[in-house]
Amino acid sequence: MEEGPTALLRDGEALKLNLEAREYLAQGPDLHELGAYALEAARRCGARVLLLGDEGYPKRLCGVPNPPRLLYVRGSLAAEARRVAVVGSRDADEAGLDLAHRFGDAFARAGVEVVSGGARGIDTAAHEGALWGEGRSVAVLGSGIDVDYPPDNRNLFERLANGGGAVVSELPPGTEPAARNFPRRNRIVAGLSDAVVVVRAALRSGALITAAQAGARGTKVYAVPGDPSNWRAEGSNALLRDGQALVTTGPIDVLTDLDWPIPEILLSTAATRTGVPASYPGEPIQPDRTVVDAAGVKLWQLLDGRTPAHVDDLALRAQIPAREALGKLAELELKGMVVQRPGKYFLRR
Repeated sequence: MEEGPTALLRDGEALKLNLEAREYLAQGPDLHELGAYALEAARRCGARVLLLGDEGYPKRLCGVPNPPRLLYVRGSLAAEARRVAVVGSRDADEAGLDLAHRFGDAFARAGVEVVSGGARGIDTAAHEGALWGEGRSVAVLGSGIDVDYPPDNRNLFERLANGGGAVVSELPPGTEPAARNFPRRNRIVAGLSDAVVVVRAALRSGALITAAQAGARGTKVYAVPGDPSNWRAEGSNALLRDGQALVTTGPIDVLTDLDWPIPEILLSTAATRTGVPASYPGEPIQPDRTVVDAAGVKLWQLLDGRTPAHVDDLALRAQIPAREALGKLAELELKGMVVQRPGKYFLRR
């Protein structure tokens, strides 16, 4: 910092600076002023800064290639804790969301922190499950600490930051989400965790990047086998086929393999669990229908019982405003015709 932008540009390769950062530094900005601005922006949103080498910096994260030089943290992030990442696709099916919630809930009850990426779908379900289990969860953002992405998860992030765990980012405040940010985020998710569980992932899911980064460090990777006909499970099934992950059908498998304590409540729940495994759901129950207006009927017809759809997508396809679609879906939920999942996703009942 004392040598200014020129020194940072000279070390650009070692620091892995992207083109945008290099072009910015080439303009000769005042880095002290920039740093002061970032710290003030972090303070305004309730975040603190952890520097690599600080006593409170997560010890496992120190071992990743090119560890974050600093972390912006809202909430409480311990330097050492038992943590498992629960990851998967944004576009997940009902079975995947249920499994992610169950993993998050069970790990929380076992005193294990749940790490994920704060995204829609599997990530959100895992975070919500940990909170349901009265435990702690860490959301690692692919945006600045003061940029809630996705916006639907603002309340979730507030809950994590205010007693339910932590929200973390290495990106400067004000950074908007971009595709290049998410592999960086995924290495932090993997780096914080003692193990990674891939619940449901398509072949191009970012969860596979997290799994690969974990595997490269010797961190155990687990995957839930999915229906071979479900393209949303092709990535997780490929991990198992290629020997890159161990099979897990539930949180007790992971806790047992890691030789971590298993609470009695989890053992008793597993002993009494019956029915079809969540990876292979049966036909949805058909409730009695009540009369709804044309817009409600249209939204209901756009849904199915296996794959949750987001309210914004439904509104676009139904050609009505998102606010109106959300209201109609709430009416359908009250009538027992749809089910709402975390992040404003909906399923037909």
